[in-house]
Amino acid sequence: MKKIILVSLLFIFTNSCNDISYIKFIKTNFSEESSEPNLHTSDSGEIYLSYISSNLNSNESKLFYSLFDFSNDSWGESNLIVKSSKMFVNWADFPKITANELNGISAHYLEMSSEEKYSYDIKVVNSKNKGNTWSIPLKLHSDNTKTEHGFVSTITHNNHFLSTYLDGRQNELSKNDKSIKPQMTLRGTSYNIDGKILEDQLIDNRVCDCCQTDLAITKNGRSIVVYRDRSRNEIRDIYYSYKDENTWSNPLSIFNDNWVISGCPVNGPAISTFNNTSAVVWYTFSNNNNQLKVAFSNDISSGFDIPIIVNANDPIGRVDIELLDQNTALISYIDIIDGSAYIKLQMITSDRNQNKLLIIDESSENRSSGFPVITLDKEKNKTIIAWTENKEKFKIKTALVDNLFFYK
Repeated sequence: MKKIILVSLLFIFTNSCNDISYIKFIKTNFSEESSEPNLHTSDSGEIYLSYISSNLNSNESKLFYSLFDFSNDSWGESNLIVKSSKMFVNWADFPKITANELNGISAHYLEMSSEEKYSYDIKVVNSKNKGNTWSIPLKLHSDNTKTEHGFVSTITHNNHFLSTYLDGRQNELSKNDKSIKPQMTLRGTSYNIDGKILEDQLIDNRVCDCCQTDLAITKNGRSIVVYRDRSRNEIRDIYYSYKDENTWSNPLSIFNDNWVISGCPVNGPAISTFNNTSAVVWYTFSNNNNQLKVAFSNDISSGFDIPIIVNANDPIGRVDIELLDQNTALISYIDIIDGSAYIKLQMITSDRNQNKLLIIDESSENRSSGFPVITLDKEKNKTIIAWTENKEKFKIKTALVDNLFFYK
């Protein structure tokens, strides 16, 4: 009976209003197996899809990008960014591409630094000519330890690039210096299109080991990073820090869920900004319940409002968020309904209204299904969502959603 209801709801959501379809699936037609998608909308309105393609007959992996063609609602040709036999391909820690206002593009990926299982560096490649040619890879972080570095988020500010990431150097340095704690840290590094490091700063000296970070910037120029913290008592709640000029604020809690867990849940938060408003979505298992929460802030220096608990069935997280305006957010996540996993796109407003949602596609609880990601077109009329399908082979799927649905 539940399945019948689910199918009926899906039909209503996608075929209401005189049979107008609000979801249009966009074929990717990439020639090889593809996975780990990410989306980026530039300030000029171009939408980039980056992804990894791995050759099953060799150890070589390739990082590609494709541009969305709004005139045909299709993806353009695949453009090679970089290839490497040492590329570290991970279901939760995927490459990202970021464009500035001067035809500059920066992309990052992970590359093994030794034979150890979790020993890899963050490599960055830049293009000054809109992706026609790419620089020699450079290492984002300054240390040479054979430890984990990853979960990178990047934005542009004054046409430079700012990245936040998890850095494991203290785990190795502590072996020879007892004053150093063996724990994962969060760092922020800015650099220009020529690959020159401009700033390299510690943001938080103890964070969760393998949850995603996310980064956004407000109209008044404040960069905000959100991440999962790790207290001495193994409380792993969502924190944030914001950067004014050259200084990061002290880490602050968005909300005290008090989720105590001895291992990393691999389920980080996401943030979006509209003018000077910020909104964050995250997963928690507080009070022994799977929960998604959304919190808004009109002034990041004053903290966030009391979070909204999302009306979901049995969510497993893997969240993303985009603000349509200062009071309205779209969130994506994976929810379990009647034993099956589904990708949802849902509207949440600051006045706690959340009665509009679309079920995009069936997915999987498996790690290989990865994290669905969303972005908006420049006018915020359309949402593009991308995810990995893991059936006979890995394949990226994408869909274009008409945001008019959420206002009907």
